[in-house]
Amino acid sequence: MLACWLFGSAATGQNLYVSDELVITMRTGPSISNAIVTNLRSGEGVEVLSVDADTGYSQVRANDGSEGWVLTRFLTEQPVARDRLAAGEREVTEARARLADLEQQVASLSERLEATAQRLEEADAANASMNAELVSIREASANALTMRDANTNLRRSLNERELQLDELALENQSLRSSAIREWFVVGAGVLLAGIVIGLILPSLRRKRRSEW
Repeated sequence: MLACWLFGSAATGQNLYVSDELVITMRTGPSISNAIVTNLRSGEGVEVLSVDADTGYSQVRANDGSEGWVLTRFLTEQPVARDRLAAGEREVTEARARLADLEQQVASLSERLEATAQRLEEADAANASMNAELVSIREASANALTMRDANTNLRRSLNERELQLDELALENQSLRSSAIREWFVVGAGVLLAGIVIGLILPSLRRKRRSEW
């Protein structure tokens, strides 16, 4: 009845696919008359021990260590599509994980790059500020040197003026001394003349009286 139901389902025109779930028998010898050792499912790996081309059987050893004969046409050098698909899915999953990891690394590197760029901008701004301050210091130093030179010139000029004033003071003092001496000589001369006149004048008066 189950077969009739399956046949009825397939007869409805629905698209179906052949299942890759294949089970083969491992026998004690290279023919269907030999006893079955075990069943091997599709995709299970075996080690080939020998091949009998006449019977179309191969002697194999299964993963569990059991040995027997299986039809050679059911063996393939590549894993079945199901296993390849599973391996591909695993590779895709691993690739997606690596991609996610790489995206995270790229995001982290982008953040570090932005932080580095910001620090670089700050360093450039600080450098510009330091350069401006250095220019200001140089200008102030130049002004200080100019002021120092001007101050030196002023002090030199002041010293020269002070020397000139000292010379003028000495010259003035010398002139005063000369004037005093001259006034003293003149005064002495006048006094002497007065004395002489005082001595001569009475005798002249007496002489005039005697003549009268």
